[in-house]
Amino acid sequence: MPGTCRIPHSHLPIPTARALELQADLVLRNTCGHFIMEATHFSMANSTTTQKLCNWFIQQANAKGLVLTPVKLNHLVILADWWHLHRTGGFLINERVEAWPSGPVLPSIYHEYKDQPPYSSIEHPSRRQPPLEEETDIIPFLEHIWNVYGKYTAQQLGRINTAPSSPWKQSQGRHEQAHRQQITEEHVQAYFKSLAG
Repeated sequence: MPGTCRIPHSHLPIPTARALELQADLVLRNTCGHFIMEATHFSMANSTTTQKLCNWFIQQANAKGLVLTPVKLNHLVILADWWHLHRTGGFLINERVEAWPSGPVLPSIYHEYKDQPPYSSIEHPSRRQPPLEEETDIIPFLEHIWNVYGKYTAQQLGRINTAPSSPWKQSQGRHEQAHRQQITEEHVQAYFKSLAG
């Protein structure tokens, strides 16, 4: 049924590529259409570290010869975290996203790369954290996120994450000021509800 979000109660599906692209379209191209969640099923772990996810995305970019900047990395990890919460009821990483004046930020990513120009390419994964284990059950989910969002620029991903109905925008409140407060589960779920509506 158009305009509805069908989620089987017996499964914890992740969004299909079509659903992810529709979300991006709603923001980047302001297209009209219905946001329908289809059932793609993967088993997913409860949480991991931010830097392990960063390392995984960096490895994907390096393997494909793509530029991955600190800003784009920040947005990719945030989108993965928010989609995981929406589809499973639990955050993917053990760190909460903060609402900064410029947009949503993961503090650990900011501090890891603050001495590097924000739009310069990240050359190597961090050595402070081991990579994600090959057998981890979140890799299919991350591949799904990467295959859809990896093609967008940092600026385009930023527009998705700072859209009028985004969790970042909601966290600013009526005065539209963000003071680095945490973006809550309620903000994220309200955002996806607005997309499905």
